[in-house]
Amino acid sequence: MPEPIVAVLDTIDEATAAIARLRNEGISSESITTMSSEPLHVEADEENHATSRIPLFAICGGVIGAGFALALTVVTSRRVDLVTGGMPIVTPWAFGIIVFELAALGAILGTLVRMIFEARLTSRGRSEYDQAVADGSVVVFLENVSDPYRETARRVLGSHIINPPATIDAPTS
Repeated sequence: MPEPIVAVLDTIDEATAAIARLRNEGISSESITTMSSEPLHVEADEENHATSRIPLFAICGGVIGAGFALALTVVTSRRVDLVTGGMPIVTPWAFGIIVFELAALGAILGTLVRMIFEARLTSRGRSEYDQAVADGSVVVFLENVSDPYRETARRVLGSHIINPPATIDAPTS
């Protein structure tokens, strides 16, 4: 597997121009990863763009929270010897607020867990790019670039390339 090409660009405008030139020269969008301190709005191929799974985790968390709330209220009501005067012990109206609140809590926690995972906040160690990104620079990371395109990438990125590239794990898109 060829060595990745890493460049640190000073501004977002430089980075977007470099990425556009790389794509125009034939380097695929899957090979280009950017790291910046703020969102970088670059037109991407929509069919190749990875989507977030945060909404799915929010829905699953909400369903799990609602299920837990139902189980909690039903078991609690049946365990406590309530005098209801012939009315049912388990009623949806009495438990609606509890189910709603725990469903919302489950959705929030599911969203938070997935967001932490997608932001890679659980990864250990620091890279030498951390300070560059914190200072407002943009890191462009090229991986799996075939030999004919490596020279094109070196020409486009020019003096911004870090030699040798860092010995950290490549970011996953």
